[in-house]
Amino acid sequence: MSQSPLKQIENLLASITAKPGFTLVLKVVQLSAVAGVLLFLSGKLGHIGWDKVMASLPTTPWFYFFFTIMYLAYPIAEQRVYRLIWAGETGPELGVFLRMRVYNFAVLSYAGEAFLGLWARKNLKRKSGLIFSNIKDSNILSALASNSFTILLLLVLFSSGQLHLITDADADFRYYLGLAVLVGIILIPTVIHFRDHLIALDGSTAKAVFLTHLTRQVVVLLAQVAMWAVAVPEVPMSAWLLLLTAQMVLTRVPFLPNTDLLLAGLGITLIGYLAAPEGKLAGMFFAAGVLSQASNLVVFALASLPKTALRRRARAKQA
Repeated sequence: MSQSPLKQIENLLASITAKPGFTLVLKVVQLSAVAGVLLFLSGKLGHIGWDKVMASLPTTPWFYFFFTIMYLAYPIAEQRVYRLIWAGETGPELGVFLRMRVYNFAVLSYAGEAFLGLWARKNLKRKSGLIFSNIKDSNILSALASNSFTILLLLVLFSSGQLHLITDADADFRYYLGLAVLVGIILIPTVIHFRDHLIALDGSTAKAVFLTHLTRQVVVLLAQVAMWAVAVPEVPMSAWLLLLTAQMVLTRVPFLPNTDLLLAGLGITLIGYLAAPEGKLAGMFFAAGVLSQASNLVVFALASLPKTALRRRARAKQA
């Protein structure tokens, strides 16, 4: 009996992530991506002037408060999602999803799902195919929520006549915009029409997972805009909506390396379209990018610490 295409993809992903060289490849991609994006940001910031940027870093504590909400919304929502999906089993602690966030935002899109799949194979009493089916279902519902929100933002910009500002800022944005619209047009009706074939979760669980992803999306976007607004209050809300839409379009592109730094670079690229001092805006985006990378480093180290300590204790006992 032949396997379905989705089943073949799930088995292929399971075999790829199980290979010893998978982690090494991820590390090489991470280092290359970080180096490239850092060079890009350095060039942009150097053109504005480092002294002006450093003197304009946000000083209000509200900036860092809203950043914390934005940062933690993802792992908290993901933990809620997989508690729904893996009900009846001892699911991952928050530290696992904090590391998942680091892999997705600091390494490569969907690297976090690969990490979660490996964790689940080692710690859950489920077959590999079922684990990757669960992760696939969550990703489809997350993409459905994100793409629906992106299409809504694009419609708002289109109706206000501001959509051209995104495409005028950089030629590549036209490609990203077209890809986001194409994915949204195909994905949303496809998932709705073929949900019984694409999603293995029961209806009530799938609905709860979708609403969790949608709520997380709204919380993150509100915290994002609030963070920008308290740092540079003179910028009108319409300008932040423009930046938010461009950001949502960019994140719809799959397998992006180091999303946090790319989003900071996007903000710096669009500075000319925001009615505020360049130095102040660059300082805010620079602070957000550095804060994201520093948080990723600290969170990953702390989230990995308990496991490392347990291993040391076990080795000490064996000795």
